[in-house]
This record gives sequence, structure tokens and C-alpha cells, in this order.
Amino acid sequence: MKVPAGIRKTGPWIVCLSGLTEPTVPRNPFFLDRQGHVSVFHEKLGPIVTGANSKRQPELATLWEKEKGQAYSFPLSGRLRMNDDDDRLALAYRTFFAEVDIPSPSQDHLELRFTVTETGKGRLEEARLTLQLRFHAGEALETAHAHVVLGQKRIDLSADQIGGWIRHHGWTLQVDPSAQLIWPIYPFNPYRNGPETELRHAVAAVSIPIAVKEPRAATLPWGTQKIKFVLDVKPEGTR
Repeated sequence: MKVPAGIRKTGPWIVCLSGLTEPTVPRNPFFLDRQGHVSVFHEKLGPIVTGANSKRQPELATLWEKEKGQAYSFPLSGRLRMNDDDDRLALAYRTFFAEVDIPSPSQDHLELRFTVTETGKGRLEEARLTLQLRFHAGEALETAHAHVVLGQKRIDLSADQIGGWIRHHGWTLQVDPSAQLIWPIYPFNPYRNGPETELRHAVAAVSIPIAVKEPRAATLPWGTQKIKFVLDVKPEGTR
């Protein structure tokens, strides 16, 4: 079976990239929206970024767009390239295309580099980039301007409150200055045909609005935006 998806283990890191698109089979609770495209696992700290799919939850999609008032949360096509230097996933949407580059990580450092390019000048109307983060209830969440213990209470942190970084469970994630965060979000459970109800299944969503800018000098004046996430863990791999 040949599909645009792959898993790579480098030291303590395991990264999964998926370019699978929306299934064409009849819909039922067990066919999920293929809208999750990046997962990151650390062998000592466990899952950090989860690319789990969901259903009727565009707020959890890796990339989301709106065109003529209609929202879309899954790509039209995907292509994956993997080699020893870096792995690259390309995803095509209606109003933009995106590339996810993951250079070979070091023992304690991993980067996710996104590049979003509109498909035509002025074509992109509204879009967001989101990572689902695996948080642990009862543990602390730290940012540049916030410190909370995670529980059932809703947390909605603005870009100013985050201040460019998030720390939890032994890892630190550097994010774009415009990033926002929401916790908890309960993913879809196909066995219930509805959202999860237990806090241990909840995830957090860190999202960034896509705001492309025209290049100063280029043959094609299509707007682009580069967004980078940087994950660092403690050398000893403990919390």
C-alpha cells in the first residue's frame, strides 16, 4: 500500500506526517474527517502533538479555511517526501497550499516549519493553523504571562497572555507571537457518535491566524506566511 503518510524515529522523537485526504466512502460515525496531519511523540514524555482526526470539529484541524462563506477543514490532496536531512509534507487546499518541513531533530530539540502560500493573489479569505497539544490534567501550564493548574475549567489564553511560549510536562514549545490557546476540547468519539466526556481524553488547541503577506520582490506576487514551532525538552527528559 502506497499512501502519502510516514513515520520517522530519530533518537527519542517519533514524528508522523499524513497527507491522507477526505474519504470518498459513505459517511458514518467511524469515518472521521482526515484533518490531522502532524503528530509528535517523545519516548520519555509521551505524546506532545497529536494529529488525531475528528468529526464536525474544524477547530481541531491542522489547517482550516473559509471560502465564500463555507468552511473546509481537510485538504484536496497531499504529497510526502522523506529523506535523511528533512521530511516535507505538502497539502493543497482551495485557497492556499501549505508545506510542513521537519528538519532532522537533535536529542532535545525539534522544529516544525510551515509555509502557507495563497493559490492566487487575494484568493485566501480566512484560514487558521492549529496544533492539538496533549495536556495532562492536574499538572501546571506555564506561559510568559500565565501559570495555571489544568482541570475542567476552561482556559482561553490570548496571544498577549502566551507571549511566545508554552511549557508543560517537561517540554517547552515556542510559538508564533499571534498564537492563542484553548483547553479543554473534547475530541469526537465514534463509539458515542459525539464528543468525549472524560477529561483524560481532552486536548488543547494552539492556533494561529493565517495572514499572508506579498513578497517584496518575486515573479509571482502571491502572498505567503512562514510559521515555526520549536519544541525543547529538558536534557534529562523529566518533567
